Amino acid sequence: MDSKFIIAICIIGLYGLILLIVGILAYMYSIKHKPYKKVNDEYLKEIAEYKKNEAEVLKSLKPIKTKFKLSEDENVYFIDELNVSYNEFEIKKNKKKEFDDEYDQYIKNLKKNYSLFKFKPKQNDLEKSLIYISNKRIVLDDGKEFKIIKLENILLTEYFILNFGGEYLKATYLKTKNEEIYFVTDDLKLNSIITSFRMEND
Repeated sequence: MDSKFIIAICIIGLYGLILLIVGILAYMYSIKHKPYKKVNDEYLKEIAEYKKNEAEVLKSLKPIKTKFKLSEDENVYFIDELNVSYNEFEIKKNKKKEFDDEYDQYIKNLKKNYSLFKFKPKQNDLEKSLIYISNKRIVLDDGKEFKIIKLENILLTEYFILNFGGEYLKATYLKTKNEEIYFVTDDLKLNSIITSFRMEND
């Protein structure tokens, strides 16, 4: 048999094998991400609809009386009991990159929802906490202690779909210099309230 003919058969066979593998991987990807895509598409529609009235929602916010003693220029505008997940991380200096862009960790977490192969990243439990948001800070009360986050220390807040134990939860993602926090909620105004007051404190 002619060597050229054998080489041609091998190339065609290899090409067919590659197409088969790509097809299988594409099918696995579509099956694996179907639940996430369904929740994410629904969430994006809700966000787009909310954005139409976001300005009116923020304008309608009124101070809420609380047990906290506040300064004259501070008022609480949001109170709710939510499931919260905390993830503290160490700031490591990278010789190739001297600073960490505020979106880096957010993008890394987002990519996990699109990964084809399963892996188990370190994930903290959800803790029920009472959330207070003022025009100066966020206070989290888990019944044992208070955690205070100054709005000026927040680097990023975004809407997020949290993969928690295989269940996709609508959440608000918040990042500071040394931690990231997930507020599990379908209340879209939480993110816009934090973002609005954060801009005022920059």
